[in-house]
Amino acid sequence: MKRRTFLERSSMAAALVLLRPSTLAAAWSENHFQQVSIEKAFLDVLGTKDFNRSSRITIAAPPVASDSSAVPVEISSTIKGDQLYLFVEKNITPLVFSCALHGGALPFLSLTVKMKESSLLYGVVREGGKYHMASVHVDVAVQAC
Repeated sequence: MKRRTFLERSSMAAALVLLRPSTLAAAWSENHFQQVSIEKAFLDVLGTKDFNRSSRITIAAPPVASDSSAVPVEISSTIKGDQLYLFVEKNITPLVFSCALHGGALPFLSLTVKMKESSLLYGVVREGGKYHMASVHVDVAVQAC
């Protein structure tokens, strides 16, 4: 391919991306990521703050995090849910993660989160309109936020 052809095609592709950025971006729900209390976050996102405590959801996180900017968290569940959420109680925006699960998938998630201070982490799985929750407390030794 000649340089001129490459530059023409690249600039045309860039122009298409710039003209339609909303169709390329993921949906953003502004009210889910606001500075609120954990109870208000549960009500805004889930519509309830009443959950079934479940031993079928496992949250693996270090009891003491040496750096609050990168706390490793794993959530797994034997509940075949259709939605998975992760909340951090004392963060400015408690909702950290949300995803839709398809086909009755068994949820598994591994990520690193940023924590404002020592607090509870809540893993919530929705199964047919019912919410199941587990929580774990993580102490933060050094705050990086």
